[in-house]
Amino acid sequence: MELKTHKPGKLGDLFGGGKAVIYGIALLVGTSVGVINPLSTTHMTANHGEEIWIGVISSSYFFFMALGSMVADRTMRGTDMKRVITSGLLLTAVCSALFPLFTANAVWLFLMSLMGIGISCNMMGLQTALHSLTDERSLGMVSGMYSLCFALGLIASSALAPQVYDQVAWLPFAFSSFCLVLASAVIYFKLPGVLVIPGRSGEKVLSRINLPLFGAFVYGFGETIVVALYPLYLIREHVAVAQTGYGLSIFAVGSILGLLPVTYLADRIGCKRCLILCVAISIFTLLGIVTSGSMPLRLLFSFASGFIIGPLYPLAMALTAQELTPGERASGNALFTTFYGFGSAAGPFLSSVAMNAWGNQHLFTVCVLLFCLFLAHAAITRKGSKVRVTKEEIL
Repeated sequence: MELKTHKPGKLGDLFGGGKAVIYGIALLVGTSVGVINPLSTTHMTANHGEEIWIGVISSSYFFFMALGSMVADRTMRGTDMKRVITSGLLLTAVCSALFPLFTANAVWLFLMSLMGIGISCNMMGLQTALHSLTDERSLGMVSGMYSLCFALGLIASSALAPQVYDQVAWLPFAFSSFCLVLASAVIYFKLPGVLVIPGRSGEKVLSRINLPLFGAFVYGFGETIVVALYPLYLIREHVAVAQTGYGLSIFAVGSILGLLPVTYLADRIGCKRCLILCVAISIFTLLGIVTSGSMPLRLLFSFASGFIIGPLYPLAMALTAQELTPGERASGNALFTTFYGFGSAAGPFLSSVAMNAWGNQHLFTVCVLLFCLFLAHAAITRKGSKVRVTKEEIL
């Protein structure tokens, strides 16, 4: 049988058929997002924005990312997917260029919300385009390469942009806009063929991909906790401010290094099995961070957490595509982006409430509970599927 003799990870599987172009676009969009997310907060703080407003405006990006993908799925069926992607990128480019020119909370909220909508159109369209060009047997590795390119751009720009901002505040935002305009041009001129969002998706899409959607939610939830609250946790643990960036940096390095090996493994043993295994291991690595008594141990668990948690996004994304027909994948990716956005918006808020109520050591308590619920849900659905198979065999 061909499925057994297929060797995942061949160069043709990874880069052929226009996938290399999508990786380049992911790199450019990741570079832009690496400017928008951290520097928007920096800019608002530098211009004396109130804490409550900064929190609301930062969360609005993810909230409208979630809403935007649902609206795009419902209103843009039957349209050219490349038009959806480029429209979203150009909208975000304009808003990014305008963001540093204003100091009003209402304007910041409006621009940040529009950027969330624009990025959601890109995520929905680009991931659907990637899946349409990918053989099902290499979805894990291809999704991992896509996530790796996005992450490399994001990490590089988030490290360099603050240094440029200190010299010329508007320049990093202008560079972010340039990357998005360039990505739009690459899509228009280099992405092969015409990719059309199907007019109608199949029935019961949501019920067939509830596990990967849960995976997207818990990934967004955990990732934004690390980015937003991990440095604060270290400060409260009396770690020197100059060293607080190490934990986040080590997590990011682990995430980058884990993407390809783990997704390669997923193509060998199955994305669902690999996703469940990673979530189970993540529980112990996150608990290790908050129970370690020394900084070297925290850094070790931070690396392990990044290595295991980083691949959750491509694993869940690949599993979403595997469970659906090609005509249903646009709706599946829209739901995927929605759950990821809601998870990202909820993570820092609920975890900060837990830390304030129960103490600093509860940084990941809510996240670990969600991971446990994910494993319970996976076990229940697996048992249910076995029962259904048994009934069909009896009949």
